[in-house]
Amino acid sequence: MKKRWFIYGVIGIVFGVLDFYFHSFISDVLGQGGTVWRIFTYGVWLVPLIPIILIESQVSKSKIAPSLVCSLTWLLSIVSYYLFMGIRFAFIGVETRAELHISNLGEDPYFLGNWNSVLFYDIAGGIIEWGGFAVLSGFVMGYVISFNYLYLNKLLGRWRY
Repeated sequence: MKKRWFIYGVIGIVFGVLDFYFHSFISDVLGQGGTVWRIFTYGVWLVPLIPIILIESQVSKSKIAPSLVCSLTWLLSIVSYYLFMGIRFAFIGVETRAELHISNLGEDPYFLGNWNSVLFYDIAGGIIEWGGFAVLSGFVMGYVISFNYLYLNKLLGRWRY
């Protein structure tokens, strides 16, 4: 069980980083704000979740374990998404936030103040805001999908005979 949950956590972390790039890609291809853009932007969050729910439901035969795993996976995705944002600002560089690049450490007198603001409001604020949503909605999503999966397995298992 510990090994599975570790793998689910790694999937969540990797997904959070990949979502950063996926969101940029979808925005470039579809533009922002349309219905199709919203479906892809929010629907992609089900991609790592559905296989995890089905595997955990099948192995544990529980509705609570997949719910907890979903909460964990989505929470780790949110945390890695926002921490990767900080890494991009500091080391990779973003055109619109060039003042946050590490190369400005000794040159810009407002460097630390800017970073204080970004860390407190953008990164920590985003983790707190979306982390709570991820835990709650991940639990509900995991419960609903695992409930349906286990119910259908039980129902179809009866029809086999």
